[in-house]
Amino acid sequence: MKTTLKYTFLLIGLTIFSLNSSAQDERNFRIGFKIMPGFNWTKAISNDVQKDGMGIGFSFGVISDIRIADNYFFSSELNISTMSNSMKLKSDSIYSLPSTGSSQDYNNISYKYNLKYIEIPLTFKFRTKEINGMRYWGQFGLAPGFLIGNNATVLASPASTGTKSYPAEEKFIPNDANNNNLDFTKHIDDVNFLRASMILGAGIEYNLSGNASFYAGIRFNNGFTDILDDKKSKMNNNVVGLELGFFF
Repeated sequence: MKTTLKYTFLLIGLTIFSLNSSAQDERNFRIGFKIMPGFNWTKAISNDVQKDGMGIGFSFGVISDIRIADNYFFSSELNISTMSNSMKLKSDSIYSLPSTGSSQDYNNISYKYNLKYIEIPLTFKFRTKEINGMRYWGQFGLAPGFLIGNNATVLASPASTGTKSYPAEEKFIPNDANNNNLDFTKHIDDVNFLRASMILGAGIEYNLSGNASFYAGIRFNNGFTDILDDKKSKMNNNVVGLELGFFF
């Protein structure tokens, strides 16, 4: 939350500082800064997992536009994105820890993953002509992402008499081999290194002064690769967010 507020105030400050007379920006190349608070959710691909509500995420980074024709641009970004994704294992199944055997059974198991990626969106952007300093834009493309941090928490209910409370109430790193003893016999909690997604976005851009422009829009980041490193359990994650940026 503190990081979100810091970058939001920075963007507002740059906008106020640049708010002078309006002039068109017709450069062939420009660079800027963006932030995007958003909502995350998961989508089950296999029938042994299911989504478990929505989470809040945040993204920030740099963005560049390269003109390829009148009003058409190739846009590239370098972002740090955090996502909070929740999921449940199939509710009518019983799971056990491999180190305890069948006498230690659990159900109602849910995971909350906190994931951090470096994302490199590559998109095509269309902008309308400027009228009174205002333009409308739309974009689409792909965004490969690479995992740079992750942790998880797990909630589980005892399903048999004498079963002890599940030991992973605090955050742990799923991909750390030292935590494999926390994997249930029917599920591996590791996270894939690569995430790929499709980008769809649209919004407005307002020229503040000379080369300075502020833009805002809605972006849908639709993940289409499995985020779980488990041959049986498969799930992807999605984001919709409010994108705010500043070109200078």
